[in-house]
Amino acid sequence: MDDNIFHAGERLVQERTGERDTALINGRSISPGIPAAARNFVGQQRWCVLGAADAAGALWACLLSGEPGFVQASDDLRSLQVASNDPQGVLASLAPIADLQPGQSIAVLLIELQTRRRLRINGHVSRASALALHVAVDQAFALCPRYIQKRELLPLEAVSAPDHSAGTTATSGTVLDEATSAWIAGADTLFIASLGPSGDADVSHRGGRPGFVQQRGQVLRIPDFNGNSMFNTLGNLELEPRCGLVFPDFEGARQLQLTGHARAHFGVEADIDQTGGTGRWIEFQVHSWRSTPLNLTQRCRLLEASPYNPLVRGVASAAFDGPPRSLVPR
Repeated sequence: MDDNIFHAGERLVQERTGERDTALINGRSISPGIPAAARNFVGQQRWCVLGAADAAGALWACLLSGEPGFVQASDDLRSLQVASNDPQGVLASLAPIADLQPGQSIAVLLIELQTRRRLRINGHVSRASALALHVAVDQAFALCPRYIQKRELLPLEAVSAPDHSAGTTATSGTVLDEATSAWIAGADTLFIASLGPSGDADVSHRGGRPGFVQQRGQVLRIPDFNGNSMFNTLGNLELEPRCGLVFPDFEGARQLQLTGHARAHFGVEADIDQTGGTGRWIEFQVHSWRSTPLNLTQRCRLLEASPYNPLVRGVASAAFDGPPRSLVPR
């Protein structure tokens, strides 16, 4: 395959971890368009994750809900349309990245929790209006089911509309408070947005047992479990620290969005058990956060935790002691 499919940061991490050969094999699944076999999958989804920078350059990940068909692949499989059931329109539902401009890099992750299937699409905005977002596809590839907790998405008829109580109103801040810290401590799923060296957006899934994300003050530590060896996120963080996270509240139809910067740590022998054996952490410094209801009230019921979730020591801990002691020079 063309080795240029990976940028310098990705190649550096692949070599550092000794997983370069595996990355080259798995990289064969990356295509310049949506795989034909995924067309129906795209049209069946009822929510997706988007990653992009806001007008000030801060990076965010955002959840967007809709009826089946709100995301559609074009006939030539080279573009994607995302519409909205929200009367305010699709862009209003994507705050704070609502000011999307043609040519801007954007990433879309379609993930079907009940079947643990996911499709990652990286591209750029071709058109953006209140009614629809059009994404020109640069890269698309399916991903393995590891660390996805199986959930059933409840029919819209089975849930009530938001009541605008304290749990469904929007809040924001720069310092993580007791409520946001509890949300993070109980999470088993998050999504992380990052940027490549040319400003190319990417958004990826991370999952584990509740408590797998640890917190100390404004710093979160996310273990990097074994994956597809391509290291798209860690490779991006080698070259560009801007980063965004979103934590879904599957039962409450809410999302917690955080923006900040991050770096990866390697060879952290002291924490080998807490990283599933990889010795790798992502440390994320929070700059600001937002808690908002989803644009459409959709809730999920947990069916089964991922069988791949590592049995890590002390995973329920919500704090950690000092920075990782990396054994690999940076």
